[in-house]
Amino acid sequence: MTGLYSQVNNDTTSMLYPDNIIKITFNNNDRIKSAYYQLESAKYNFKLFESEYTQFNPLIVAPRINMNSGGEYATEMVAGMQKEFFNGASISTSIGNNNAWGRGLEMANINFVETEIGFPLFSSSRALERIIKRTFEENELYTKNLGYVDAVRTNIKEALEMYYDLVPRIKTYEALIEYRSELNTILMDDSKVTSIVEKEQIAGEITNLTSNITGWEITLYSLQLNMQLMMNVKQVNLEQLMKIEVDFSEPGYFGEYYIKEATDTIYQKALSNDTEFAVLGIIKKNAEEKMRLAEKGKWDIYATTGGRYNYYELLRKERQDNFFMADAGIKIKINDRKVLQNTVAKAQADIYAIDYTIEDRRKLIQSDILQLKDALSKKKEQMISTSASLKLWERTYNAKKELYLGEQESIENLLQAFRSLVDTKETSLQLENKYLDLIRDLDYVCGVYFTVINIQN
Repeated sequence: MTGLYSQVNNDTTSMLYPDNIIKITFNNNDRIKSAYYQLESAKYNFKLFESEYTQFNPLIVAPRINMNSGGEYATEMVAGMQKEFFNGASISTSIGNNNAWGRGLEMANINFVETEIGFPLFSSSRALERIIKRTFEENELYTKNLGYVDAVRTNIKEALEMYYDLVPRIKTYEALIEYRSELNTILMDDSKVTSIVEKEQIAGEITNLTSNITGWEITLYSLQLNMQLMMNVKQVNLEQLMKIEVDFSEPGYFGEYYIKEATDTIYQKALSNDTEFAVLGIIKKNAEEKMRLAEKGKWDIYATTGGRYNYYELLRKERQDNFFMADAGIKIKINDRKVLQNTVAKAQADIYAIDYTIEDRRKLIQSDILQLKDALSKKKEQMISTSASLKLWERTYNAKKELYLGEQESIENLLQAFRSLVDTKETSLQLENKYLDLIRDLDYVCGVYFTVINIQN
């Protein structure tokens, strides 16, 4: 996403709209980056723990010497490699040399190759023990994973909040400037406005508008800075923001999906988008694996098998025939019943906790969708009603303006109509702001961000 980052910082004409705001924030926001690297740290800590039980040793050298009081000596040098697996299995292979000499012994020299395989039988208690030991690292990993998902959702939502607040406020700011220009045009027409009192009344109204415009400039600048902060870019010009025009008479109007689509369809899509469910599912699966292993692991039966092949043996200075020796062994251990019972009980409690967490989240998402969808529909009705009122006041003002310029209407009635027009316009844009906020909240609840970005857990 470097291209978009550079575009925003260096090209002050590139347009900003929800999808690229989501992408830029995801890639640039410092809080998201911090959560990401905390997750990476937890991942490597988890891998570090597992790697201690899944080591590959490419070189193992084991020299030894035996001697006794009878003057007999033997040395053996073995060099090889070994691979261990997380469930306790292992495999090793090596080459070696054995020499024997001393009083009463014939000089012997043997070169050999040997291998050994060890693996658990009928039980996975070795894997269970290691899984239990890594519980801390596992919990840390899942906590950071959920924290990362939350950081992505929260910070993108805040960046979009700035955008959805700025768009209608910019419209309000620009509308007030147009209304001030309208009054200035009337004020400057000396052929129509000749009374000093009338000029003062119009000038007073202009002063009020100027004060409001200054207030909006402060608000816009504050939102602009916050948006830059959340997106972590050097500059966002207000001209870059794509203005959303909400026209309910047009097909595909902004927010139509949430208003017209069935609640259950929106709900099911929200569940499929929500990355948190995927993380919780992994946690549950791991708890189920612990319980399965604990229920199965009453015994620990570990078998080993291997062999040695002497490919060169020199005895009494004579070469002996090559030969192969095989061996096998088994170790049986009964596991502590209380440990297994407690492991099963803990795993079952973890599963219940996750199930209830998932169920609660499902209910919360469904409840939020119902409330927000209903509020959005009602806000649409308010906007339609206010839009009709705005058109009425525009006609009223224009009619009174024409009458006033024709010296058939008083300045008081003209300014009263003007104030009603301005107030209705501001109310209309306030409703639009709340309408956009509801869409922002629905996008958050429905996990829309994760369909735009490629988040890896």
